[in-house]
Amino acid sequence: MEKALFLAAFFFAYTVQAITGFAGNIFAMPVGTTLLGLESTVAVLNAMGVFACGLLAVTNLKSVNWRELGKMLSVMAVFMFVGIWLDTVMPLHVLLKLYGVVLVAIGAKNLLRPRTGFLPEWALWVVLALAGLIQGMFVSGGALLVIYAVQKLRDRQQFRITLSAVWTVLNFLYAVIAFRQGHYTGDVLQVVALCIPLAVVATVLGSKLQKRISQERFLKFTYVLILCIGGLLLVTG
Repeated sequence: MEKALFLAAFFFAYTVQAITGFAGNIFAMPVGTTLLGLESTVAVLNAMGVFACGLLAVTNLKSVNWRELGKMLSVMAVFMFVGIWLDTVMPLHVLLKLYGVVLVAIGAKNLLRPRTGFLPEWALWVVLALAGLIQGMFVSGGALLVIYAVQKLRDRQQFRITLSAVWTVLNFLYAVIAFRQGHYTGDVLQVVALCIPLAVVATVLGSKLQKRISQERFLKFTYVLILCIGGLLLVTG
């Protein structure tokens, strides 16, 4: 029963991931942590992040903005490892709650009063660094990355595919760490095997659904997800 419930949550989360290019793991994580345990869930979602996001990116390579992908990865990867280190040397519970509040505020503000201006270039670099740091500390830097990507990637297809390429690489790095720590047990590999066909269906379904969403609604949906992620962090963090 636990695995069935997790698979249902996984399918929903990864359909959202295929539509927007982010938010899959953060939505699946609380359910998985409750049903499968933290280490097993992280290992499963890292593996599936590589598979599902990689599938989406590889089948849409022409939509990848390689220049922005390089910038995102070069900054986020460095700060992600800093965040992983910080997670081992200091308590971060309060900071996680604060991060949730910030995301709720950002999501609500952009839904009630859409942004008309742009952040300066230096501020975007700071946002990108913070996205990597938060990814390393809480495995949830996607919401901040979206703030950067919304300004840099105006086309929704380019937006979701470039972000998918980012998660392919970062999840691979996490998966390597989890493998070296021995988290890929027989039970975990069984869940991964069950998730693979669901990830394929979710990717196809999400890709079809996003084509029916206008650019304006896509942007609103993105900020709704940021608001939901913030609320989720406040409740479960």
